[in-house]
Amino acid sequence: MVQTSSISKLSLIPKINISEIDDPESESSRYDLYAEIQEMVAHERKMQRITQKELAKRTGLSQANISNIENGATRPTIDSLQKIADAFGKRLIIRFEESEETQQ
Repeated sequence: MVQTSSISKLSLIPKINISEIDDPESESSRYDLYAEIQEMVAHERKMQRITQKELAKRTGLSQANISNIENGATRPTIDSLQKIADAFGKRLIIRFEESEETQQ
C-alpha cells in the first residue's frame, strides 16, 4: 500500500480566501458615509461652478484638502464640513435615519 504524505493531502484541501466571505459587519457591507460626502461636495461645487481653489479660499481650507475630500483620500471633520456648507450657502444637517436593513 502506497502511503500519501501529509503534505500532498493538504494540497487537496480547497483554499478559502477569507476576504471573500460576506461578513455583515465588514466595512464594505456597511453604508459608506464618506463616499456620499465626497460625492456631495464635488457635485455641489460643480453645480455652483466654482473651482477647488475658490472653495478653498471661501472655507479657509487648502485646495489640497478640498481635493482630498472630493477624491476620498481624507475623511473631513465636522468643522471642515461646516465650513464647506457655509461656503456653499447651505446648512449642514446631521441626523440619524433608519437603515435599509431595518426598513425591510
